[in-house]
Amino acid sequence: MKTTMKFTTPLFAILFIATLFMSCSKNDGEDGAIGPQGAQGPAGAMGADGPAGAMGADGQEGAQGETGEQGATGTANVIYSDWIASELGSMPAAEESEQLLVSLGLVDFNTDQDLIIVYGRRPTNAINNDVRKLPFELFSQNEVYRFRLSEGFTFAALYVEAVTSDGGTNLFTYFDDYRYVIIPGGVSASGKSSIDYGKMTYEEIIEHFNIPE
Repeated sequence: MKTTMKFTTPLFAILFIATLFMSCSKNDGEDGAIGPQGAQGPAGAMGADGPAGAMGADGQEGAQGETGEQGATGTANVIYSDWIASELGSMPAAEESEQLLVSLGLVDFNTDQDLIIVYGRRPTNAINNDVRKLPFELFSQNEVYRFRLSEGFTFAALYVEAVTSDGGTNLFTYFDDYRYVIIPGGVSASGKSSIDYGKMTYEEIIEHFNIPE
């Protein structure tokens, strides 16, 4: 009887401890079930815009620069002729002679705004020429060279004229040829312009507008 009791009590104690250990280990090692997701909170207030940055290396546009000053009026529409041989010297001696240089359509020439300049040229030696802007007066021969614009309904005819200042009759052979330059918008209807092209020399005009000789 004593032998049985000694064997049963330790065995019971061992089984009880083992059962308790397994129960604790199972509860500590496993996570519980995931609960349902909560409701989304309200959106936060939008922050203030930051300053615009300069153009970066990645090509992103930065802050817009200030508007630049307006450039000078272009000269692409300037009209100019070649040198036109004079016919006045082949006409009979007269108190007045004239020669038609060109007939211009009204779309090519605005009589209220465009500026037209006419030049006469004569050689001074084998390589140099004397170019004069009309009107020009040759006092030694009592001759005046000028130009005239005759307007029609759809055109304007440009003439060069030569007259005597003393009422005599001349051949008008001073100039060998003529050319004209038309500068669109060169003179406004009020007669004012930001640049007074009429006071420029021939050399200044052809340089300014890049006109070939």
